[in-house]
Amino acid sequence: MISHDITNAQRVPRKPRLSESEISLRRLLKSSPQDLWLETLRRTRGPEHNGLVYWMLSQIECDFAIAVHAFYRSDPAYYLDNPRPLPQRPGPTNLFALVLLNWDTGSYRRQRLQVGPVDAEPRTVARIRQKLMVYPTGALPFRIPQQFLEPEGGSPVKVPPHLQPDDAPDLWSLYAELGLAVDDAPPGIARKIARAKSFFQRFRLKGQQA
Repeated sequence: MISHDITNAQRVPRKPRLSESEISLRRLLKSSPQDLWLETLRRTRGPEHNGLVYWMLSQIECDFAIAVHAFYRSDPAYYLDNPRPLPQRPGPTNLFALVLLNWDTGSYRRQRLQVGPVDAEPRTVARIRQKLMVYPTGALPFRIPQQFLEPEGGSPVKVPPHLQPDDAPDLWSLYAELGLAVDDAPPGIARKIARAKSFFQRFRLKGQQA
């Protein structure tokens, strides 16, 4: 009889349980144009949203512009300064590897959206190009496609009014709950009052300084 060493057995880490809000957002994105995907990606703040970005990158319809944004937010300079083979199954903490591996298997070949400076900051792109020049061809344990260094084509993002996170009340509350960047005040009267108070406070401060 084979005894199983439960104490010393390697445990497979469980995936973090999704909140109802993130489930709702994923459902919304799944039925929405890619414009809202990129707009949402631009509103993410940091590692706390890597799970959402990972999900986007794993969908077959994911646009090239979304992959480029995710690539540059993953700090590719770090991986060029510390080159290592890519893991076979990267998780949400390694978006750099996920983008490159998915590209090698044929993902992100559809581009409808334009890559903007907010997605690939020109100085950052230039920095990555300079770092790549140090390595002879084939010296790195991974390959960065030329398309990621010269992203061209596509049309500017056009999110329909009813899907604008800042203006649609239901979306604003959903995005705010998930910590995505939206206006500080909800749309409607509350926002107008908040902006009016802010205006009068600035006006009063200028009067005191005069």
